[in-house]
Amino acid sequence: MAPEPTASPADGPGGGGGGGAAARKARPARPDGDRHKEQLAAIDAEISKLRQQQDEVRDRLGRADTRKGPLAERRGQLVARLQAIRTEQAGLRRARGKVFDRQEALAASVAKRTAELKAQQAKQTCKSAGEIDEAIAQKTRQIKSGALTLVEERRLENEVAGLRRARKQAEQAEALQRAIDAELAELAEIDAQLADTNAQALSEEHAALERELDGLRASQEEGHQQRGELFAERARVAKALDRAWERKRALQNEYRQENNAFFQWQQDERKRRAAEDKQRRAQELREKRLALAQEQREEAEAPAFSSEIGSCDALIAYLSGLSLPSSNGARSEDASRPSSSASEAGRRRQGGRRARADALKLPLAVAEGFLELQVELPTTAASVPAAIERLAARKQHFVERQPQATAENKKKVEEKIARLMAELDADEKIIE
Repeated sequence: MAPEPTASPADGPGGGGGGGAAARKARPARPDGDRHKEQLAAIDAEISKLRQQQDEVRDRLGRADTRKGPLAERRGQLVARLQAIRTEQAGLRRARGKVFDRQEALAASVAKRTAELKAQQAKQTCKSAGEIDEAIAQKTRQIKSGALTLVEERRLENEVAGLRRARKQAEQAEALQRAIDAELAELAEIDAQLADTNAQALSEEHAALERELDGLRASQEEGHQQRGELFAERARVAKALDRAWERKRALQNEYRQENNAFFQWQQDERKRRAAEDKQRRAQELREKRLALAQEQREEAEAPAFSSEIGSCDALIAYLSGLSLPSSNGARSEDASRPSSSASEAGRRRQGGRRARADALKLPLAVAEGFLELQVELPTTAASVPAAIERLAARKQHFVERQPQATAENKKKVEEKIARLMAELDADEKIIE
């Protein structure tokens, strides 16, 4: 006998077997599409504003370009005129080369010595050597008076030494000033000599043009400074625009990831529910087949031919209970009752025809019992004993075959149960 099939722990709804549904994941929050659109709209508005600022800065940069426009054109004219003046002055120098060379040398020397004089004067505390001599005499008298302390005398002696060194510098400054005055006087004489030529006019025009060119340079320098500020502003706006785009991309990526996670959870949830449904149906099918197998096993445990043997006993008892006549012409009360009923019916239909006195009428259920047992029906009262013998022989046949048939039934049921369980296992593997 095959072992009784039982449900495994994995077959239950909460089973942990390989065919069970996957562990349920936590439901992620569904991203708010309306809020996402509002955030994108705010960033788009910021990007639009920054683009407008970028266009304004680009336009201002174009207007602040001093390399072209009226200023650049005027500067070109000034440079050309200055070049022409220098050319004309060079011609005059070639005519009076030594005078002009001396004039240039004196001008350069005056400029140099003037710078040296200003540097020395910045270091001096007294303006002239006379003032220094007067200060030295005053401090010397204080030292010689004997009214000072030793510390004060030393301090004044140091100051006197410093004044003497300053006197030397003052003498040098005065000598430098005398030399500058002499050179300026000589320059004045040279200018007087050149006054009858157009050299002076050229020099004045050259100086005026240089001043105007310096003004243009200052304007261009201011324009360059403005362009530098505009370039910095453009870079700032470009960085802000890049950050806005980065925030927009990050927001879109975050929304996309959250949306994908939510829909992935939905797909996983549908798969999980489908797996649970399959598992539940498989469990129901297993339980149904287990119940069917148990029912068939219980039926197989019952002795074979029990119904047939019972039918034989019932038919034998029925026939034995009939009152049979002592002679062929006599009838028992029970056997004649169906015949008189048939005779009365026959008389109503055919005008009183009588049936044969020895005919045996059996109920339909009794006749069907004979047919099921494949035993010949008794047609007359005289054939009843033979029919009882045939029923007894049929019963004996069933009783003799009962152990073998019972074993065969059990074997067939166990084989059928084994096939059912194999099919069930195969179906569960497919579901897994």
